[in-house]
Amino acid sequence: MSKNIDLKLFEKEISSSKSEALMEIKKRALDTLKETGIPNKSHENWKYTDITRPIELVQKYLTNKKNEKELNSNSSSTAVNEIDAHWINLSAFSLKSEFSINVEDVDISISLLSTSNENFDIQINDPISCLNALLIKDVIKITIPKNSSIEKPLGIIWTNSPKQNDFCSNLRCIVDIGENSNINLINIFQNEISEEYFINSVMEIDIEKNSNVEYLKIQNFNANHHSIDRCLVNLDTNASINFNNIDIGSKLSRSDVEVNLNQKGARASVNGVYLCEENQHIDNHIWSSHFSELTTSTQNFYGIIGKKGHCVFNGKALINEKASGAEANQYNHNILLDDDASIDTKPELEIYTDDVKCSHGSTVGQLDENALYYMRSRGIDLKTAKTMLISAFVQKILSLIKIKSTQNYLDQLITTKLAKL
Repeated sequence: MSKNIDLKLFEKEISSSKSEALMEIKKRALDTLKETGIPNKSHENWKYTDITRPIELVQKYLTNKKNEKELNSNSSSTAVNEIDAHWINLSAFSLKSEFSINVEDVDISISLLSTSNENFDIQINDPISCLNALLIKDVIKITIPKNSSIEKPLGIIWTNSPKQNDFCSNLRCIVDIGENSNINLINIFQNEISEEYFINSVMEIDIEKNSNVEYLKIQNFNANHHSIDRCLVNLDTNASINFNNIDIGSKLSRSDVEVNLNQKGARASVNGVYLCEENQHIDNHIWSSHFSELTTSTQNFYGIIGKKGHCVFNGKALINEKASGAEANQYNHNILLDDDASIDTKPELEIYTDDVKCSHGSTVGQLDENALYYMRSRGIDLKTAKTMLISAFVQKILSLIKIKSTQNYLDQLITTKLAKL
């Protein structure tokens, strides 16, 4: 069960804020955190995920205790070198003031809360987002103007090379996409160190009317890391997002996706693959909230869980009383590779109107023994046969990813991971 932090320790973080706007956000976050408390397993949304160790790392950061170890660099190649995209490294921009980049004749603005005259709408209504807001150094905002169409994906990468006494990073980014736009976004979470560490990140994506977004998030932090990330998506009239989430790394990974279908005709497809090896914990919580008529959402998550791995899937669709004609579907399918592998799965529907089409379901099973027998009778060894069946299983989700320049990178990433299961 996660421990509490002495909230007085945050006062120093507030007083050291770069700007008045950032200070006010931190004050609001602290007030909210005092009411909610730090999540622990007595909270319904955290009953299967123990974040004691990440909170201990935050405590170390706040008390400024020194980490005596040298942080070892991981020299493995990055997605930047393998995926053809317009890359934005958020860490590299963290100390710069407002500027813009031109991508395929589209001027994309990148600004910081600490130096901008614009008011940033920052989400601080849940404990983890509050914790993030209290510890961020700044907020990065990426603004894509209306009527934008960018053929090559826009890649956002979160990297960190922490200082010796950091223990944790807190990252916050807002992406505003103007109306009548078509954008492909790739969001990569990776790092360059191998020591124990905690990353708490929040992404907010606002999609204006008649815009379409293809979004791919890949989490591939090192095995000693603890990762909690939250993505909030707001959809305007006839806006859509095809959201694909790939969880590969981290000792503990918690991913929250909250999609608000705010206006008529909004559409959201939220899909995911999680590959969980020994002693790894992966938790996905997905919320699709329908607030207007003729809105559509789908949640579709597939998991492979190895020996002593533990996964969580909680998918919920809320159909507001004003959301007549809404359609919501939720599916979660899992394969356990060992008797010690486990999954807690809970698809939910909360409906307040009659004129809807909804379905949900989940399955938990093992690899098909008949298929394995057939393949082995054709001369295929057992390990190869299992890998082929698993690959075919996750391909059902990977085929939904429409950003084709990521295919080779994903294939290599998943093949490497499957060899560990």
